[in-house]
Amino acid sequence: MLRLSLVACLLLPASIAAQDRSWEIEGYGGIVAARTASAGSRTLPPPGAPLVTSNPTFPTHQVPSWFFGDGTSVLNGANAELGGTGRITPLDAVFAPLGSKRVGAVGVRLRRRLSGRVSVEIGVDALTGPDDRISNLSTAVETSRDSFKAAFTGLLRTGPFSGVVVDASGESATEVQRRDTAMTVALSTRFPAWGSFVPYATFGGGVMAGSGSLPSASLEGRYRFSILGEVPIDEADRATLRYTRGTALVAVLGGGLQRDFSSQWGLRVDVRLLMGPDTTHVLVDAAPSSTRTGQSGFVESFTNPGVQFSNDPSTGRRSTLSAPALEGFEVFSGGFQARTFLTVGFVRRF
Repeated sequence: MLRLSLVACLLLPASIAAQDRSWEIEGYGGIVAARTASAGSRTLPPPGAPLVTSNPTFPTHQVPSWFFGDGTSVLNGANAELGGTGRITPLDAVFAPLGSKRVGAVGVRLRRRLSGRVSVEIGVDALTGPDDRISNLSTAVETSRDSFKAAFTGLLRTGPFSGVVVDASGESATEVQRRDTAMTVALSTRFPAWGSFVPYATFGGGVMAGSGSLPSASLEGRYRFSILGEVPIDEADRATLRYTRGTALVAVLGGGLQRDFSSQWGLRVDVRLLMGPDTTHVLVDAAPSSTRTGQSGFVESFTNPGVQFSNDPSTGRRSTLSAPALEGFEVFSGGFQARTFLTVGFVRRF
């Protein structure tokens, strides 16, 4: 009888013997196989206050920048009416979710068996590289910068202007130095064995937090000219944009297969979704400025919409580029995103 009992113990499956151990820890590695994000919402700054012009037929209003939104529409509309060939390409297209690419993921999960089938789990997932990118940001900045020169050069050819100088510069930071970490709590339910493997399902929730930098860009345009050789106009348009992201709640849903090698060691192949709000925001700053020297005066385009230039508000006229500065105006807010993690881990029970 003793000999039969000994043989039975030696033949006992590892998965059954493992039930005597209530705790297990898993170290794992893998990839973020995919990340999807909804379109989110975009909100451009509203039109500014109306300005006094020579005739209500040719209205204009304040804009904070020519590089995006309503300011681009006003300038391009005036150029179209005057027959100018130049048009500004706005930055509006990059007021959108960040793209993604596959990156590595590593982490650790600690589990406590509550019953023969159910375990509770605490996990920490860390992305080993940024999965945020915006491949067209540099192109958008360059295109907007170059189109600023073309648009104002064309516009100022239509009037009685001399000494015209149009400059524009821009730069972007698209290299992302960021690390995202998810901390989650979940329940894991085991199902009947499938050959040497035990399938399981996992569901729970937690938070996703990040640190480091996200893309940003800045643009500056400036034009200088003289009206009839007597009234100097010198205005500058400075705009910046930056991406930010905060901490988000996430839901965990997934499953996988577990293979036990002994009562102490096992292997897990796991696929899970981390789903929650996309806390990405795009913020813009705009700071128009004007240098006032020489004889006071103004000029307007007599178009609808109109563009007006003035070097002295005391004349009763203000430049179209004269809206109050924008600071951190949110032009984009993320919607919903899901990350798919594919990992392989080794389990140690104790």
